[in-house]
Amino acid sequence: MNSRELMIAAMRREPTERIPTMPQICHDLPVRIYAGEFPTGGRDWLDGLQRCIEDPAVIYDLVIRLVQQVGCDGLRLFIKPEPMRIVRNGDELIVLDRETGDRIGRIDTHGGGELVPDRKLAPVESLEEYRTRLELMRREFTDEKMALLRQARARVPDLFVASAPGGITMNTYTALRGREQAMIDFFERPDFVSAAMDMQADVMIERAERLLTTGIDCLYIGDPSASASLISPRHFERFCLPAYQKFCRHFQGKDTLIYIHICGNSRPILEMMADTGADVVEPLDPLGGVEVADAKRRIGGRVALMGGVNTLTLASGTPEEVRAEAIRKCREGGPHGYILAAGDMVPPGTTLANLQAMVDVVTKSLWRAESD
Repeated sequence: MNSRELMIAAMRREPTERIPTMPQICHDLPVRIYAGEFPTGGRDWLDGLQRCIEDPAVIYDLVIRLVQQVGCDGLRLFIKPEPMRIVRNGDELIVLDRETGDRIGRIDTHGGGELVPDRKLAPVESLEEYRTRLELMRREFTDEKMALLRQARARVPDLFVASAPGGITMNTYTALRGREQAMIDFFERPDFVSAAMDMQADVMIERAERLLTTGIDCLYIGDPSASASLISPRHFERFCLPAYQKFCRHFQGKDTLIYIHICGNSRPILEMMADTGADVVEPLDPLGGVEVADAKRRIGGRVALMGGVNTLTLASGTPEEVRAEAIRKCREGGPHGYILAAGDMVPPGTTLANLQAMVDVVTKSLWRAESD
């Protein structure tokens, strides 16, 4: 099996010759690892991040380069945002209006490179407004962006590629209603929440259908705002679960793999995550109290599992500590139906040596060698 075939078999809980790995790498990690190597030069990783924001196609280059260098079996290639006009001021990246040159916000340099606007849009109040805003989100998946993803996917034909249609539940809802108001809505406007989530699922299904035309192998759904760290299991069951199930049902029988990502404390909702109809539950975040062994016992007979390596160990531990933890996770989750990965996005401060140590545990089958 090549890496792509290995990942597909593992997600289907079929026997594999070894455990595969898809660490969950975002572009802010290779930006730091390859700081100063950009063709235009640069003082530090912030200059690299600026280039990615001004020319988002570079993001694919960086992620593919790092994944190939360390020997991962799979990677995530997300749809790129529109290019932004950036001016650097010390350690801040200021975003300017592309036409007027006026400041419109700043880049969150510590949280993935997202735009933090100076003026937030007013919360959506009616379902009609909600539908209008969701239609704008649907149109964001342009032919040009699909072509870029298709080209990037074609560069790694033997690797497994996942992409995301967007936030089906809480991430999108809190973006349109505001985080505090979203929580109040659970009690004051429950019917509005349910209707909005249902509309979100429809739009994300349309966006997912577009993604599948690019040759990707898997759809990534879920969001951190749906974890039991932020909302109760009761609210997850009432508002989030139906939307996830609607999405997954749409792709049943279409040979489409889906994995659901809810980081933080997902222990109280593991069974419901499996009930969504997704093929894989991820990322089994130890910082949220989730244990791979517990997840394997509770839902491992229904879904594959991915993740579990503590992000703090990756960010601040030694390669030996990363290796030891990855070995433990493989023994808890393996030998089949488990994919080695971080307990959330690989932290941007992770060293190349630490990332390589985690990957080597499965590509060199170190977890088996040390148990023999």
